[in-house]
Amino acid sequence: MHVLVTGATGYVGGRLVPRLLEAGHRVRVLVRDSSRLEGRPWVGQVEVVRGSLEDPTALRQALSGVEAAYYLVHAMLSEEDFPQAEER
Repeated sequence: MHVLVTGATGYVGGRLVPRLLEAGHRVRVLVRDSSRLEGRPWVGQVEVVRGSLEDPTALRQALSGVEAAYYLVHAMLSEEDFPQAEER
């Protein structure tokens, strides 16, 4: 299965990606800052799309051809109005 993981640089996403790879899935990750993937042992085994969930072009590219997506992103620290940011 071709899977997209958003939030791959976080605690849960960073542990989910290797499990998906071990299970034989093709994994794509959407990250705002690809330098945050440095040092991850699995980085060479995934397709990296740079962009934001708020960028329609990056989001279309990230979702193209995937069969499942894990949404592991939150805006708690990046926005003053957390509920509104999460809804977007």
